[in-house]
Amino acid sequence: MNNFETSDLAVLMSSSFFITIAAMILLRPVAFKIGLTDKPSSRKRHHGEIPMIGGLAIYLCIACIILTQSVDVPVNVAFFAAVTIIVVTGLIDDFKDLNFKVRLAAEIVAALIMIKWGGIEISGLGNLLGFGEIQLGMFSTVFTVFAIVGGINAFNMLDGIDGLAGGTSLIIYFLLSILCLIYNSAESLPFCFILAPASAAFLLFNFPIPGRKKAPAFLGDTGSMLLGFTICWLVISASQGDNKIFSPVTALWLIAAPVLDTLCIMIRRIRKGRSPFAPDREHFHHILQVAGYGRYAILFIILSFTASLAAIGLAGDILFNAPEWVMFYLFMIIFAIYYWGMSHAWEMVKVARHLREHNNALEMDESIRSS
Repeated sequence: MNNFETSDLAVLMSSSFFITIAAMILLRPVAFKIGLTDKPSSRKRHHGEIPMIGGLAIYLCIACIILTQSVDVPVNVAFFAAVTIIVVTGLIDDFKDLNFKVRLAAEIVAALIMIKWGGIEISGLGNLLGFGEIQLGMFSTVFTVFAIVGGINAFNMLDGIDGLAGGTSLIIYFLLSILCLIYNSAESLPFCFILAPASAAFLLFNFPIPGRKKAPAFLGDTGSMLLGFTICWLVISASQGDNKIFSPVTALWLIAAPVLDTLCIMIRRIRKGRSPFAPDREHFHHILQVAGYGRYAILFIILSFTASLAAIGLAGDILFNAPEWVMFYLFMIIFAIYYWGMSHAWEMVKVARHLREHNNALEMDESIRSS
């Protein structure tokens, strides 16, 4: 396991988990005092003020472990510097909505730090189209910045219901952790074992639990931007260079669910003559809500969709060694189907309602038979 022993990783995971929990507990009263809370509005239908401390708690966990070096973790100063820019920007946005141009500029700076200082860059796309390896050359930096900014905003838009952004991130971190262990990826392994437990700790305060009327905490823009950026860092690092552990197209499958939803929403907004960054309630989870699905069913559907797409990508690459161009065209077919469905949202609502009512009828029949 290179320089990491099992005991080191166990300490790293437990430290990350409990530091995040401690940070969440300590930050809650502070958030109420300074006004770092999310209030109900026409687009935000939760009850009461909710502290937006999830992202800050995860950041403090990262800072505590890296700066104190409580375990043998290779300190990546570029990672910490870029993450700090993302978190500061997110915090300002949580206190007072920033103009999207300011946010975009900060995201670009963080991406450039990742590329020029951290050495994490998309230099090639593999045999994506079936005509040979695609090397980006002089366009590598621009393409990487575009991908990172897109990834950050995809996770920001995903954060629409309790547990969704955190649950999606946890699935991706978990899969990356397993891959890093299998392939002894010393570069990404410690970050996976910091971020996965930290996300799990946050979900204790955000995941909908029966009997709990509202979540004790939200991610805030700080958290969704932080999760999006760190996932971009990890999947790019793991899919590029001589020590890559999966192909570039597999990285796309790992983050497919948020990417599909974001691309479809932005294309639809542009076609309607609106800003692609304009907020609305037309995401997949909103459609499921209109269809009458409860929050547990919505989470199950979307998280299962996330895990399934990631599993398909990993299986195609690692188990079956499928050509990259086959996996890319398969992804594009799924994108086309998803876009068609989102473009016919009301028809999809009718289908979703029918399926829900059918399942409810089956459950009722089964209950009558068993009684």
